[in-house]
Amino acid sequence: MTFRSTLVSGLLGAAIVTAPALAQDTATPPADAPVITPNDQAEPVIAATHRDWQIVCSPEIEGQPQSCEMYQLLRDNTNSPIAEISIAALPLGAEFAAGATVTTPLETFLPTGLGFRIGTEENMRVEAFRVCTVVGCVVRMGMSADEIDRMKAGTTATVMIAPFIAIDRPVEITVSLAGFTAAYDDLQTRLAAAAAAARAGQ
Repeated sequence: MTFRSTLVSGLLGAAIVTAPALAQDTATPPADAPVITPNDQAEPVIAATHRDWQIVCSPEIEGQPQSCEMYQLLRDNTNSPIAEISIAALPLGAEFAAGATVTTPLETFLPTGLGFRIGTEENMRVEAFRVCTVVGCVVRMGMSADEIDRMKAGTTATVMIAPFIAIDRPVEITVSLAGFTAAYDDLQTRLAAAAAAARAGQ
C-alpha cells in the first residue's frame, strides 16, 4: 500500500539515466506483511519522524489495534517523487523480521522485476511485482534479521526498476537509511505495545 495519495511519476524522465543491468540473484519468497487499511472517514497519521523516515499509523479507533509502518518517499536525481517504500516489523516467530512494500510508477516495465541492494553489495535481490493499482505498481518482500541489521549499519540502499520505454536503461533510486535504526526500534516498540494491549483486552 502507499500512504500518499499518488506518485508523481518521474520514471519517463529518469529513463535517460544509465545504470548497470540488474544482477539476477536468488530471491527470497515475498512475505505477507501486514497492511494498513484506513477507513473511509480517517487517513493514516504521521506518529513520529526519525530523520528520513516517518512512522505512519492507522487512525486510532476504539476497540481496534493501531498498526504502524515506517515510510519514506523516494525521489529521483531532480528531487521529484518517483517511488515509495514502507516497512512493517513482524512479530517474534514470524518467518521474516520485517515486510517491505515498494510502490513504483505505472510506467515501470514489470517483467524485469524490482532490484534491491543494501549499500554497495555486488548482487541485487530481484523481486516480482505483485499488482498495479491506480497509484502504482507494488512489490512486497520479506526482510531477514540480517538484512535489517545491515540496513541499520548502512547509509543507503538502492531500488532499481526499468522504464517500459527504455528497459535496457534501468533507473537506480536511492533509499536513505538516515534514521533507519531509530525508526525500526520505534516500530518494534509500538508493535510490542499493541500486542500487549491486545492480550490485556482478551
